[in-house]
Amino acid sequence: MRDTLWGALLIVASVTAMIVYFWALFLSPPDITDPFLGRTISEWAILIPVLIFVYLFLFVMAWIGWAMLTTPPTLPTPEENPALPKEKEGHGKG
Repeated sequence: MRDTLWGALLIVASVTAMIVYFWALFLSPPDITDPFLGRTISEWAILIPVLIFVYLFLFVMAWIGWAMLTTPPTLPTPEENPALPKEKEGHGKG
């Protein structure tokens, strides 16, 4: 029951966000501007999602870089390092 309620809320929220975004992008009055930066609502409707996607991309890049930086190197295999002793073949049962 709780999952269906959350599902219904997600549907209503996403459809409402789509309607508001469509209005902000195409139907908002062009004479209403931001008093601080002087941008219209439709300009903000483009700038904010682009900013979010660019920051998400850069965050993923930074996360990958952090993982590469903090992951210890793998141990070399005997084929990669001839100084390590190789295991003898055929020491199993048979």
